[in-house]
Amino acid sequence: MKSEKNEVKMERRGETEVVFTRYFSAPRELVFDCHTKPELMKRWLIGPEGMVLDTCKQDLKVGGKYLYLYADKDGNKSGVYGTFREVVVPEKLANTENYIFDMSTFDPNAPEDPNATFESRTFTSEGNRTLMTHLCRYASAEVCKMMLETGAADGMAECYLELDKLIAEMG
Repeated sequence: MKSEKNEVKMERRGETEVVFTRYFSAPRELVFDCHTKPELMKRWLIGPEGMVLDTCKQDLKVGGKYLYLYADKDGNKSGVYGTFREVVVPEKLANTENYIFDMSTFDPNAPEDPNATFESRTFTSEGNRTLMTHLCRYASAEVCKMMLETGAADGMAECYLELDKLIAEMG
């Protein structure tokens, strides 16, 4: 019997790529919307412990920019920003991702870091479920190793449990 449990699976591809896959018990249009509509993203895209998605700005088009900032109760912020490289509703999103660890040095008008992570998410309908395939291509083997050692897959799994709750509420 096939398991209905939706869990994050991870596969290394070479030195710098990791592919995460996960099923969602929802149509792909809804899963795509939950990954692209700020009002929905703020309800499930949790950050590090004690942080919430405080700022979620994006221009969802090829060449459009995005900025996601997480904040804790003391006002400390960190986040990610980048540029959309491909947007095919409701099939695919691809973007660069740059990390913000220190807001005092963040300049939203600075040129994009050439070492940005490249990400793509493909949403595939499979019956009444959606398979999301999330490719991450890191700038180096060292960055890839660091992301895996810091628990990227575990954090992703926690977020997706929140997304499952949101999907159940909306269903």
